[in-house]
Amino acid sequence: MTLPTFFIIGAAKAGTTSLHFYLDQHPEIQMSAVKETNFFAGPPGEYPFPVGQVESRDEYEALFDPAYAVRGEASPSYASAPRRDGVPARIKDLVPEARFVYLVRDPISRTVSQFQMLVAEGKERSSLADALAALDTADPHRFHLTCQSFYAHQIELYLEHFPRERLLVLDQADLLGDRARTLASVFSFLGVDPAYSSDVFDEVLFKGNEHRRYPGTLSRLKPALRAPYRALPEGFRESLRGRFERTFLETVPKPEVGPAERARLAELYAPDVARLRELTGLPLASWSL
Repeated sequence: MTLPTFFIIGAAKAGTTSLHFYLDQHPEIQMSAVKETNFFAGPPGEYPFPVGQVESRDEYEALFDPAYAVRGEASPSYASAPRRDGVPARIKDLVPEARFVYLVRDPISRTVSQFQMLVAEGKERSSLADALAALDTADPHRFHLTCQSFYAHQIELYLEHFPRERLLVLDQADLLGDRARTLASVFSFLGVDPAYSSDVFDEVLFKGNEHRRYPGTLSRLKPALRAPYRALPEGFRESLRGRFERTFLETVPKPEVGPAERARLAELYAPDVARLRELTGLPLASWSL
């Protein structure tokens, strides 16, 4: 049985693609060729997986090389309860000794970045203010824009099944501003050489202000292109995508967050952020709340 030994569980729009790429450069670590397998996320139900899902156990295990003692995958859907419930228990059943890396980001910035991405993909056509107006009637913990910003809530669900020392929580600001030290802490947590370095660690694969708008025709082609795209080596794949988007696609402007929307989100997230600081000891000094 060849399964991952650790998981990057999120958060969406917090740098998981870059972290997946950086960790895959380490000679003692093997990351799955498919990022966002969503294998443990449960059936899609009313929330389909935009990038698809690896459903077969055989297909999932084939993603991991038994020659490596440290193997990982990254699926932000694993920290999106209650939209996708039961992930920690499913992982515990198959990988009881699993470790977890959780990248977190200022929750307001993360929410805005996700909205910007949905606009780029043609899945959101309203203004940010109108989209957030649905919070008055929706459950914020299940609402598509806010669900993954309740970091303490997600952590507490994992702590019901795994000891605290198996979970490493990182501030995305540290990955951006002090990458060498941050990656060394991840390597140490995973039990590999913490001194390893690479020139590619200087690269930032995707930036929050570089969402590109996909025309309708191209968006419809994306599912058919997903399999051959994922078959490419990861570094080349991401570089190719970046060059294509910068050359052919227009940038989606960052949406304005009005005072009322910012105050609403701050009020919503403040209790969870306070719990996050208590759980992790992280100062989160650059955050807006």
